[in-house]
This record gives sequence, C-alpha cells and structure tokens, in this order.
Amino acid sequence: MDTPPKIISCEVLRNEVERVNPGYEVEFFEGALHDYPDRLRTAVQERIDATPGARDILLCCGRCSNGTAGLKAGPHRLKLPAVDDCISLLLGSKQRYLEEHGRQPGTYYYTRGWIDFIDDPYKEYLKILPKWGEEKAARVARLIMEHYTRLAVIETPGVAALEDKRAYLETVSAFYDLPLERLSGSLRFLEKLMSGPHDEEFLIVEPGDVLEESRFWALAQA
Repeated sequence: MDTPPKIISCEVLRNEVERVNPGYEVEFFEGALHDYPDRLRTAVQERIDATPGARDILLCCGRCSNGTAGLKAGPHRLKLPAVDDCISLLLGSKQRYLEEHGRQPGTYYYTRGWIDFIDDPYKEYLKILPKWGEEKAARVARLIMEHYTRLAVIETPGVAALEDKRAYLETVSAFYDLPLERLSGSLRFLEKLMSGPHDEEFLIVEPGDVLEESRFWALAQA
C-alpha cells in the first residue's frame, strides 16, 4: 500500500499520539465510548469505511472491552497493539502491565487523557451528589471502588506533566482513602506502532478480513 498510513485513535491517547505521530493523517474517537463497546465499534468502523483507497490503518487502542472485536478491514490493512487496553500501551509493554498487575492487582489507573476525557467514579459521584445527597452518593461512590487498593497515575515522557491535575488526584485519593503512586510511562509501544516492526506485539487484519474475537482469546493465553 503506497499511501501513507492513517491513525485512528482513542482521544484518551491524544497527547501521546500527537507526540509520536510522524505526520500521518489522524482521527480521534470519543474516550467515553469505552463504556459502550458496540458504539465504540461502530464509531471506529465508520472511520475505517470512510477512509478512501487502500491504506494501512494504525489503531491506537486495544481490545477495549471487546469494542474492537468484529472490526472489518475492507480494502485496508488494520494494525493494532495486542493488548487489552491503553494501560499496557502507556506503560510501554504488556509485560510491564502484567508486572504492575501482579504487584498491585487492585489499581485504578489515571493518565492525563483519562482525567481530561473520561468520567471516573469520583466525577460520577459529583454528578449524583446534588440529587442523592452526600451520604447516599458517597456510599455508592465508595462501593464502586471498594476492591481497589491504590491509585496510580502514569506519566509519559514528552507529555505535559500532571502538576495541574495534582489537586484533583489528591482529592480523589483522600475521598477513597487510597494511596496515590506515580508510574513512569513510555512511548515505546506507540512509537513502534508508527514505525514498526509490527511483530507479535501487534494484531494484523489483512484486507477483506475481520478482527475475530478469538484472536483476543489467544492473547489471554500467551
């Protein structure tokens, strides 16, 4: 395919994608669609179908609650990281995520994009507070997070530091009585998606094929 690749990315990764993009055309879809996998799939498929010609399309997302399972390549070739979600992407590898998960499985992760574009449990609490009152709203909000043991904010190199989000993160930490840790992120995975090689760390969907859900099952066993 002679035409340069096109990027289709979740807006949660906007800062990181803009940092590593070598000049490819890019479209972003709403991060909030992660809560609605069928709508996420539809939104991404519409962007694929609207892309003229035959191109490599670099998907900056993972399985995302099965939201990418079932995507049709059409005349294009789809390439996406072989990961469940953007946490592995921003930590730099699936292995790094597995290490963090093994160390602290009950982790709620934050990134700059997550804070900017996603309604986390604390934002949902603020929404229901006027209607339900402090006691009931706080009880429901803390129930949602009862199995978490820490908050972790991933800071990726070359992306604006999260100092302007510090007050918010400390408020969330205090509300849930959970420790807040900083984790060093990495752009390695996204840089590799842009330039290759597209090896076993990626899923490739050839023209005319469909991204079958079973390919993600194989990842879980790897």
